[in-house]
Order: sequence, then C-alpha cells, then structure tokens
Amino acid sequence: MLTQDQIADIQGFNKVYQNLFKMVDAAIVEAGYSLTEKEVLLEISKTERCNANILVGQLGIDRSYMSRMLKQFEKKGLIRKAVSGTDSRIKYIQLTDFGREEFNRLSDIQNRQITHAFEKLSSEDTDAICEALVMTRNKLSEANDVIAFRPFKQSDIEYVISRHKTLYYAERHLSGTFSAYVDRIVYDFVDRFDPETDCLNILECNGIPAGSIAIRKAGEDTAQLRFFMLEPELRQRGYGNRLMDLALDFCRSRNYKTVFLLTITAQVIARHVYETHGFCKISDTDKSEWGEGVVEEYWECRL
Repeated sequence: MLTQDQIADIQGFNKVYQNLFKMVDAAIVEAGYSLTEKEVLLEISKTERCNANILVGQLGIDRSYMSRMLKQFEKKGLIRKAVSGTDSRIKYIQLTDFGREEFNRLSDIQNRQITHAFEKLSSEDTDAICEALVMTRNKLSEANDVIAFRPFKQSDIEYVISRHKTLYYAERHLSGTFSAYVDRIVYDFVDRFDPETDCLNILECNGIPAGSIAIRKAGEDTAQLRFFMLEPELRQRGYGNRLMDLALDFCRSRNYKTVFLLTITAQVIARHVYETHGFCKISDTDKSEWGEGVVEEYWECRL
C-alpha cells in the first residue's frame, strides 16, 4: 500500500513528466500534427495489414474521430487503402512513401526535443535518470503486461518488415537501401521457409506483436540467426535473452553445430545479448551505403 508521501512523490514526478512532453508535443504540433496523429501513424507503420478497427482497439480512440483522422491522412497522401488479397471486403490502411517520410520526420523532431531537455545535465546525471526510468518502466510493466511467445503467422510478416524499417531508421538512421534489403531478405525467408530446418518466433505483449527472432538453415550443420528485434519498451527486461534461448534451443534440436549472424556496430544492447549467449565477433565490413559510418559485423557461435 502506498503512503500519502509516496503518492505525492509519484504525482510530483508526473507533473515534471507532463511538462517535459508538453515541449515535445508542441514541436510535433508546430510540425503540423497532433500527438495522437503521430501515434496513429506509428501504429499504421507497424504492419501492412492495419485497419480502423485495429487502431481503435489498440489506441482507445473514438471511432468517429478515428474515421475523420484517416480521411485527412488519405487527403494529405499519408496513407492509402489496399484491398486484401484473400477477401475483397477488407481494406488495409498502409503508409505511402510520403507518409513514411513524414513519420520519420516527426520521430526526428521528437528525438531532438528529448535530447534538448537533457542537454543541461551531466552525463552521470543523465545515466542515473535513464537507469531509474528503465527500472520504473520494467517494474510497472512486469506487474501488468501479459507476455507470450509463439510461432509466426502470415500476418506477422508485414510486422517484421515494417518495424525493422521503422526502428532502424528512428534509432540508427539507416537509408532506403537498407529498407529495400529488409524487404528482400524477409520475403526470401518466407518463400523458402521449411519448418523442419527454420523457425520464426514472435513475442507478444498484451496480444500485440512486440519482437521477433528467426533461424534459417545456411548449410548442412550451420544456421543463420535473423530478424532479432524488440520494441523499445520491451528492452532490458530479459525478453531478448528469452528469444535468443528459444532460437538456440531450436538450433540444438536440429543438430546445428554453428550459428552465425550479421549485425551493426551501433546495436550495443543486441551485441551484449549475443556475447552472453556465446557469440564472438569474427569480422566486420563497411556498409556506408546503409548510412554514414555504418559497419556490419559477422558473429559466430559454436554449439
């Protein structure tokens, strides 16, 4: 049971938090969007099979308000509607190229505003605050979230593609060349998928995809680990380790002796997960076509 002093402390923190994000919100509004519109664009960016019902359910937005917002998005050229290949009565909402450019622009604005709010703090204070925020987020989430791991469904493919593109741009500013690479390798994986030798597992949080990892046969006793990704709010909570354990257990069950992966140097948290599971960096390659200073690394693990 919280004491009155603890409740007051939490309310005081909430006021500081709200003031911080008033600045972020103001920058988004100045760019021509509301924060709600930015969140809707985020949800649409996660999959090629989004619809109004999904958006209303996940974001808790009034259905008529959502309808008006989507009409405005379509008028501005941010979204398009695509008829389902299996049911002509279903229309999916997808970001256009312009819509993705606008979403990326808003993410950059948000990132700059948050960075600006911390500029007057020392690096030590910034680290301490970030550690406290991660702990707070993790503890509250662990008490309330429902987590599940499952094999992929066809509808997960768009999620894996879209979130790799969105997150790698937002966090690493990788180029359109990388986006095209993601399309190619994911669709190639699905087209050649064999459940006897390959796997793709999805992490769900409260019934919504929030992470992925895959294994693909690369040789007689060699496998490649691919598509390792977690939503930001799920990181540093042990779920990356659990996804990795699932993947490596699958490799052992199929008698693979070696597992390799490709990553980039900037993926600090993921690289730590690789190290703790026995992977070692073998070599690196310049990938400047993906972005300035991008270096791709080859890692290997002997089982």
